[in-house]
Amino acid sequence: MKKISKREEEKKEKIKKENIEKFDEEYKKSRIIPNDYKKSILIRILKNTIIAIIAVTYLILLNMLSLKLETNIYMIFCKSICIVFAVVSVIYFEISYRKDNGYIFMHGTEFLILATITLFSIYAYTIFFGKYNHILLVICISIVIYYIIKTVVTIINMRKQYYKSQNDIKEIVKK
Repeated sequence: MKKISKREEEKKEKIKKENIEKFDEEYKKSRIIPNDYKKSILIRILKNTIIAIIAVTYLILLNMLSLKLETNIYMIFCKSICIVFAVVSVIYFEISYRKDNGYIFMHGTEFLILATITLFSIYAYTIFFGKYNHILLVICISIVIYYIIKTVVTIINMRKQYYKSQNDIKEIVKK
């Protein structure tokens, strides 16, 4: 067996450390998300936040109108809005089907849920008249919680998607 001198051994250790440091630097660089991708994440978060604000504002408006309008007029208003939301939901479903886009499909589902909430509010107004404001408050809180969870899941999924796109293991395996 060949004996390795201390100098050669130190040289090998030094090369190992340098390689490890280079690998660490490359790994850290690969974990940094570029600004344009961060911007797309922020845009999606902003869209979700705006939609949540609009949905909560709609429910607050629904609550205020229930206090100001006569019962018959309020029922007609709720039914009309329910039909509008249902039509918008169907339009979103059609667009998402044609473009094969799950993000648009989610918006269609959210409009359908708002239509269902509006339809439910008609019956809650007549059956639980005294507790109607509390019911709408609970629904508002539920919507806010949903959008918070949706935003967190969106951030996690978009980051995973980015890291998965940067992974070169598939290319290495193909070679």
